[in-house]
Amino acid sequence: MQEPSGRRLTVLVCAILAAAVLLPVGAHAIATRYHDDSLWANAAGSLGGSNRPGDFGYVFLPAANDVLAGRSPYMDPDLFNGPPQAPYAYPPLLALLVTPLAVLPETVAHVLVPGVLFSLLLVAATVGALYLFDVRDWRCYLVALLYPFTLEAIEYGAVGPVLLLLIALAWRYRDRPAVTGAAVGGSTVLKLFLWPLAVWLALTGRVRAAALAVAAGVALALGSWAAVGFHGVSAYPRLLRKLADVEAENSYSAFAILHAVGLPDAAARAVVIVAGLGILALAARAARNFADTMLERDRRSLILSLGAALVLTPILWLHYLVLLLVPIALARPRFSALWVVPLVPTVFEALNWYRGWPTGDGRALTSVAVVIAVVVVASLRRGGVGYEGDPQRAAG
Repeated sequence: MQEPSGRRLTVLVCAILAAAVLLPVGAHAIATRYHDDSLWANAAGSLGGSNRPGDFGYVFLPAANDVLAGRSPYMDPDLFNGPPQAPYAYPPLLALLVTPLAVLPETVAHVLVPGVLFSLLLVAATVGALYLFDVRDWRCYLVALLYPFTLEAIEYGAVGPVLLLLIALAWRYRDRPAVTGAAVGGSTVLKLFLWPLAVWLALTGRVRAAALAVAAGVALALGSWAAVGFHGVSAYPRLLRKLADVEAENSYSAFAILHAVGLPDAAARAVVIVAGLGILALAARAARNFADTMLERDRRSLILSLGAALVLTPILWLHYLVLLLVPIALARPRFSALWVVPLVPTVFEALNWYRGWPTGDGRALTSVAVVIAVVVVASLRRGGVGYEGDPQRAAG
């Protein structure tokens, strides 16, 4: 009985190693042949090492180099005036995690080695997250990797797929307080707007896990600051405020949409807060709807909590929306029409509605908001979860 398992493990390891080699080689060949400024071509350039990913190459990697050199990775907030400047605005944890890549040779044969490895990590994180969500249909994996939001995350070297993996871990091991608390705490440190995930744990009766998530987040934040000698900690809140002031109204956030339709900033912020808290109230209601199974209560309340996070965040870039894989995978673990919805922005890109920096463009804001709304609302329908007690899985 052990021999077949050993063979399967050997085949799996060989497949992973082959993919780790073939994906960058194939991507590099594509990127050297096609030079159009499209998502797929740029993502291929990052994966193949011929492009320098925007977030990773110009923000995370320099921050890691600063940490290794004993310097502060943070810009003086008074010197930040918006694009083309891109300040490092994460807690030191991310820079510390990137330091193993920073000590590698930066380029070998004109290939950005750290960028290739980080891109492979993002692909692996996306695949791993879907596996943890119990998605087994190969078509789902292929489509998910072709989403414009996923391609943009790879193009920029953004942390969205890593956050996706942490949320998948929190879901999969939601009844193991230490694991889910660490996953939620880690995701919140990397992206503060995910704090409603800790609320989700409390709403579903996992108070210990919620407390551990808060403790883990505080420990990771303070521990990483201590590791860099608390460089830049006093100016860090001011840097975040400056970043929000410069970027919030130019992103895809709910605040940006309300600002674009002419609502004053104070009124827009108030509406966002009320809407976000209203969605969290719906999450609380879903968590306590005892007419549903526990699995269904967990699923719907998680989707609504993530929806609240996306509404409340002052800054929302398109690569954040790789997190839409959470509601999709939980609602339809097998390929269905819902999996196709995030592919629609491919059409928006051809129409020039898909922009990295929309600056209040009504078509860009509306088209993306519709995609988000359709995915979240459709995923709230009962049934379709690929876990224990799922009629779809039992029938299959």
